[in-house]
Amino acid sequence: MGGFLGAKEVLTRDRVKQIFRNKEYSFLEEKVTLMEVSDDSLLLKISFLLEHKGRMISLEEKEPIVVPFNDFRIEDWGEGVQKVGDIE
Repeated sequence: MGGFLGAKEVLTRDRVKQIFRNKEYSFLEEKVTLMEVSDDSLLLKISFLLEHKGRMISLEEKEPIVVPFNDFRIEDWGEGVQKVGDIE
């Protein structure tokens, strides 16, 4: 019996995926941490912090992600807000 407030929701991995996918949260913080730069790739750690019904839920990569440097678009914006050109 959960009392007059009802039963407290038990979070499972699938339920957290559903909350995240359906945007059932009231706060979201996204964080990407650059851990290492090698010759041809970046080593990144990604995490999310979200609030769902007054509860804070943290999602974090178990292992860092390796992303090839050539997967990024690099632009030179000069000294203003207008894009000057792509960097090859």
